[in-house]
Amino acid sequence: MIGRRSAGIRDCLLAALSGLLLALPYVDRELFLLGWIGFVPLLWTLHDKRPAQAYRLGLVCGLVLYGGGAWWIVEFLLRLWSPGLPLTVFLSVLFWLYSAQLIALLMLAFQWLRLRTGWSALLLFPPLVALFFGYFPMLFQAQLGESQSAFLVALQGTSVVGVSGLDTMMALVSVLILRWLTGPRAPWHDSVSMIATLLPMVWLVWGAVSLGHWDERVAESPTERVGVVQTNTGLNSARQAPGYTASYPRAMALSAALARAGADLVVWPEARDNRYFQEPRVAAALRRETARLSTAILLQGMEYVDGAAGRAEHNSTVLIDSGGREQGRYRKIRRVAFGEYLPLLERFPSARRWVRGQLGEFFTQVAPGNGPERFRADAITVIPLICYEALFPVLVADAARGREARELLVVVSNNVWFGPSRQPHQHLNASVLRAVENRRPLLHVINNGPSALILPSGRRLFQSEYGEAGAYWIDAPLSEDATDSVYTRSPRLLPWVFGLLLAAAIIRALWAASWRQPAMPVNRS
Repeated sequence: MIGRRSAGIRDCLLAALSGLLLALPYVDRELFLLGWIGFVPLLWTLHDKRPAQAYRLGLVCGLVLYGGGAWWIVEFLLRLWSPGLPLTVFLSVLFWLYSAQLIALLMLAFQWLRLRTGWSALLLFPPLVALFFGYFPMLFQAQLGESQSAFLVALQGTSVVGVSGLDTMMALVSVLILRWLTGPRAPWHDSVSMIATLLPMVWLVWGAVSLGHWDERVAESPTERVGVVQTNTGLNSARQAPGYTASYPRAMALSAALARAGADLVVWPEARDNRYFQEPRVAAALRRETARLSTAILLQGMEYVDGAAGRAEHNSTVLIDSGGREQGRYRKIRRVAFGEYLPLLERFPSARRWVRGQLGEFFTQVAPGNGPERFRADAITVIPLICYEALFPVLVADAARGREARELLVVVSNNVWFGPSRQPHQHLNASVLRAVENRRPLLHVINNGPSALILPSGRRLFQSEYGEAGAYWIDAPLSEDATDSVYTRSPRLLPWVFGLLLAAAIIRALWAASWRQPAMPVNRS
């Protein structure tokens, strides 16, 4: 009994170590290598475990991963609602517990399939990691590869298979390390290991070559001067700063300085004080001032649209060209749960009203847009995205498909709800992956920072400080090439392949169960 208890404590500590190794790169991007060994301790514990035990160990790992990597949920709740410490702790634990189900269910599925099919962990675990991190429903999506934004060589392959491919490589390396640590196996196992070892080696070698290639392409690309407005407005900033009005906000004054510096395009962040869509006189004044500055401005605001189903509110952006004319509007497609819609509560009016009342000013019922847009600002073509949308690789690839010359992905957001936590930096790390996947420069413009210009290689040409107001101009390299990346053309290819593999594994497992075959012996490999 004492021996079992000691073994159980040891296994929980190893599972917690895995969670810590996976969490640290999200907290500090320079610790990216820890993510490549993160699953090793957890996998080590599974060699003699039943699926239910694997679930519990995965839950321990997940709680440490999300408790450490998403500690900012505490700051978010305090700023959103100020419910008091006990309720904040309760809701934070509930969030971490739900998020931890990703790892818990991943390990349960892996162990069940491995026991039932007898297939190698090399074949099962990496695809399962990619599918769970890519498709498990999370309040704030975060894929494993987004902890690798500083590992530029490893990022390059995402332009072919997306961040799910990077997730796969990281999981594969963990399995390989475990096999090496647990000693030699039968010859066919060694051959499988040798073949599997080639995959991350090829990934990294190709990444090194590709990184050099894209550095050269960027150096040869023509540039256009773009401006970033970082207003750094506070949490309760529905009113204009002293000395400014809705018709001439502080962002416009900062834009004037950028126009004098020669910016062809100025981008404003997501903000609560912009009345462009609600007041025609404000819209007319902003268009006149934009024409006077003779530079294009991209701005965001809340737009009300009357339709057959009544009035709908959209989170929208608009591009005003250098002549003061609208070039188009984009309405946000992917909304933030509990911030812009209430999942599962639309059919329960009483519960919906109560939740909306509790969420206060943070919540606004927002209708989804119909599809992506492209805006043309003189020599620059802009693909706009709003806030949360940078976290969804397929959505961004769908928006970017059909490339034109001199394109720029633009993400605008307001992360003031998260305070001086790691979340704004994690948001930026996700944008780095979207730039590489689609091989386009990406301008990440945040109200309270950090804002950045990310090159198609993943390098950051510019990054502002968090919590500082300012106006920044950058000469952005914009390629004349109009060719989409492989991932932009086929962002669903790898998940489909992995989905078919998973379906085959489930059929094999159920077939074995129907014939009442004994469970396959399992080792750590």
